[in-house]
Amino acid sequence: MTVPLSPDSFAPLDAQQTLHLFDALTWFPADRADVWQRVADHVGAHATHAPWPAPQDCRTVAARVLAGAAPDATALYRAKYEVMTALYPDDWFTFMNLGYCDDAPVPDQPSGYGDPVWRFAARNYELTADQVDLTGADVLDVGSGRGGGTAYIARTRRPRSILGVDHARTGTAFARRVHRVPGLAFGDADAERLPFPDRSFDAVLTVETVHCLADADRFLREAARVLRPGGHLLLADEWPAVDLPLSRVAAAGLRVVAHLDITEGVVRALDRLPDRADELMSRLPEGPEREVYRRFFHQRLCRDSGRNLRSGRFGYLRLHAVKEG
Repeated sequence: MTVPLSPDSFAPLDAQQTLHLFDALTWFPADRADVWQRVADHVGAHATHAPWPAPQDCRTVAARVLAGAAPDATALYRAKYEVMTALYPDDWFTFMNLGYCDDAPVPDQPSGYGDPVWRFAARNYELTADQVDLTGADVLDVGSGRGGGTAYIARTRRPRSILGVDHARTGTAFARRVHRVPGLAFGDADAERLPFPDRSFDAVLTVETVHCLADADRFLREAARVLRPGGHLLLADEWPAVDLPLSRVAAAGLRVVAHLDITEGVVRALDRLPDRADELMSRLPEGPEREVYRRFFHQRLCRDSGRNLRSGRFGYLRLHAVKEG
């Protein structure tokens, strides 16, 4: 995206409908003759607060938001996150990743991750980062989104520097404005074409970004390129259960040190999140804003994101790999 989104960007749809539109385009084959009818039906069925859209309206809005980009996975996910920045503008809304809940839940900490609703999301970030000691390290967080996880690691794990980069420019702008921590910075970057010299970082951290990319293998090669010898790839992501990426990480020139299926802990977090979300909702004023956030937590995260994990079609992997040589 090169132009900030406004309500006019979505007309005649609204932001909620547009988010469901890009969900549908991510899932439905683009070459099907009936794709726009299927997209319109998906939007109408999920965004029940608004009139059922026409297929041509969906096509028009998609073209406007994509601004000429090829509708591959990278562009579609980037568009979704641009729309989410417009839909969820509040400064407290700093995480968008799925969380992790330990079998014996860890008590909430008094500070570092913001609202208690983010405890599970922050826990996923910290366990991913804690696969190696980041004290004094130069860290690149690829797919930093609204910056909550990046800022949390900056506050709690004492890296020398940590740079969060994302392809969704409105999210990067949000992160720059909201998070102010020594050694922390944010920038715009394409995960598949990282704009950094070889051997720039001690660690590349990435949480729920690789599944959003059109070419995951290219990102893995880029991660290996920008790592210093002995540097670490620290990854957490959901994957099709039949396509775990261990051989792909190795093919990129990285040695897998450890990997763990953490699906059970992610689902456990989704099961416990509604109570925390309801407590947050009770603090928001009644009206459309509260309903928008209620749908995010109860429907988008706890129901929709959890469906594939609960069904066994997808698993959630935590991985640590090292660049040798």
